[in-house]
Amino acid sequence: MWSRAKALPGATRLLKHLRAHKIPIGLASNSPAKNIRSKLAYQPGWLESFKVIVAGDEVKEGKPSPEIYLEAAKLLKARPSSCLVIEDSPTGVNAGKAAGMKVVAVPSIPSKIARALYSGADSVLNSLLDFRPELWGLPPFQDWVGKALPIEPWYLGGPVIKGFGRGSKVLGIPTANLPTAALGSQLSQHVCGIYLGWAGLSNRGVYKMVMSVGWNPFFDNAAKTVEPWLLHDFPDDFYGEELRLIVVGYIRPEANFSSLELLIERIHEDAEIAKAALDLLPFSSYQDDKFLTTPLAKQ
Repeated sequence: MWSRAKALPGATRLLKHLRAHKIPIGLASNSPAKNIRSKLAYQPGWLESFKVIVAGDEVKEGKPSPEIYLEAAKLLKARPSSCLVIEDSPTGVNAGKAAGMKVVAVPSIPSKIARALYSGADSVLNSLLDFRPELWGLPPFQDWVGKALPIEPWYLGGPVIKGFGRGSKVLGIPTANLPTAALGSQLSQHVCGIYLGWAGLSNRGVYKMVMSVGWNPFFDNAAKTVEPWLLHDFPDDFYGEELRLIVVGYIRPEANFSSLELLIERIHEDAEIAKAALDLLPFSSYQDDKFLTTPLAKQ
């Protein structure tokens, strides 16, 4: 299972960034040392990224005790108050704060109820894609292009189905919904947020698109959905037609809004960002990808 595990979105990017700027990094985990090193070995470049590794079987008390973080700081020759912890568990958040460190939480428990468990963190992020190093005195990322972050592209497709009926009627924005049941394994690998990319309809052409992935907090979806908006005025509906998408960039995390008007305004801002960014490299290079115009059955 470890050999097939994928890094969370943004994790490898962050490690490479910190290493490039010679920022010392430690790993403090309740897991046994043997398991930690075995897991890290399957992720290229990870094992050598950590100057210090402190395991649960190397301290008297694991998290939520601060001991494991204090030991990591000692080995890094750093004051606890100058350390930044990035944690995914409530137990780890409590340990980091007890050690006198700043803590950024990226919850491994995404439910609304669990959100309160992370309230002790100094900041709670949707994913590592949203981490802003400069807010913590670290060198900023320089890889955003036209207000969007290039990501490893992901490919998906299926027949266009009728969705919640709110795209055109409520928002005035006609989204092309895909059957999420068939996309479950893909969706589980990607964080909720707003993305950009290219959309292909075999009988119509290739179009720019902006897409939301998630539960849509304003409407409180019961399931994680994919709702792409093809940035083109179509004269008619295309339910049942095969839609193929290449998602190539990330714009922002999913967010809630205090009014429908603010939500609509932000969606249109996202669309303008997508339109402009997709004219730039590396995003524009995917416009001619054959995946967009070749029926899935013939791939």
